[in-house]
Amino acid sequence: MKKMEISKSDKKLLNRMFWRQMTFMSEMTFVRLQGPGFGWSIMPFLREFYKDDDEYYAALERHVTYFNTNPAFAPFISSIVLQMEKENAEHKVENIEEAVQGIKVGLMGPLAGLGDSLFTGTLRVIAAGIGMGFALDGSPIGALLFLLTLYVPWFIIRWYGGRIGWTTGASFIQKATESGILQSVTKGFSILGLFMVGAMTFQTVGLRFNISGELEGSFIDLQSTLDTILKGFVPLAFTMLLLWMMKKGKSTSFALMFVILFSVVVGFLGFAG
Repeated sequence: MKKMEISKSDKKLLNRMFWRQMTFMSEMTFVRLQGPGFGWSIMPFLREFYKDDDEYYAALERHVTYFNTNPAFAPFISSIVLQMEKENAEHKVENIEEAVQGIKVGLMGPLAGLGDSLFTGTLRVIAAGIGMGFALDGSPIGALLFLLTLYVPWFIIRWYGGRIGWTTGASFIQKATESGILQSVTKGFSILGLFMVGAMTFQTVGLRFNISGELEGSFIDLQSTLDTILKGFVPLAFTMLLLWMMKKGKSTSFALMFVILFSVVVGFLGFAG
């Protein structure tokens, strides 16, 4: 693979943009979502490219419009946009407004889906599963493992995403989409996330029946019998019941109150614990 070649001044620009975009989500509005944060993150660089005030404010105006994607991939999109703005400042690009907006709109959707599948639907679940195992035992390592598992990949993708976008441009995501790699990766992470949700259900839903007794001369323990049929059947069945409730239109608050009431009743009667 060809080594990325980035000049010293460009590295400085990308580093500054990387840190400015740490506040990317703190300037959201209901109308423009991440638009103000996107514009703020590249504002100094637009000022550097455009010395004329009118050109600078025109460029800034087109980058505070509606924008919404997963923050992990924001540096990738921003670096492509800045490369286009830099080129426009040096040699006027025809229809720069349409070109820039077309790139942003075309990239933010697919990358939002990929980022949400990777980080929200997969890595966050995996990180929680790893951390909970230690946290339930009272170990502070659980919180540390959660943060490292989730945010180390997040920072790596943000860091190198900006550099890849700066050197390869919009052709990178276009080729990935046309070849089907992007869709395959997104689907794969979604499936992995579902596996992790199932594993967390077994690990964290602590519902066990305490019903036992004699039956035709044999001692029967209901929980042990269910475990021989399907390990983790009770937590799975209870979780599916809650999902069924919400599918029928019940709110999460209703489901939470049901869990509390159910726990109090079965705990008081001694049926489960």
